[in-house]
Amino acid sequence: MFDRGERLKELYKELLAELLREVKDPGLTGFLTVTDLRLSTDRKNATVYYSIMGSDGQREAAAKALERAAPYLRGLLKKKVTVKVVPHLRFVFDDTPRKASRIDALLYKLEKERGA
Repeated sequence: MFDRGERLKELYKELLAELLREVKDPGLTGFLTVTDLRLSTDRKNATVYYSIMGSDGQREAAAKALERAAPYLRGLLKKKVTVKVVPHLRFVFDDTPRKASRIDALLYKLEKERGA
């Protein structure tokens, strides 16, 4: 069974992914995905990890837009979830998908060289 913290973490992650579609900020261009969410033990702070498909400029614009949108998103969470304390949100770029893609490309290249 999941403990309350795990259930809240998954709930916040799903809700934020949904709510981010409603944010109308010109800095949020490209394909944005919430990859993970870490909830502090006291559940007062949440670190939201995200990835974005796009250029470095789009990534920087998205980081600023998410920083601006954090209080708004927290307010929306307050309306959707009935808990005593809704966490403060901090967004952190997750580079894992880009690294995984690069590793896949290198492995493919290595396999191709061996087969040739």
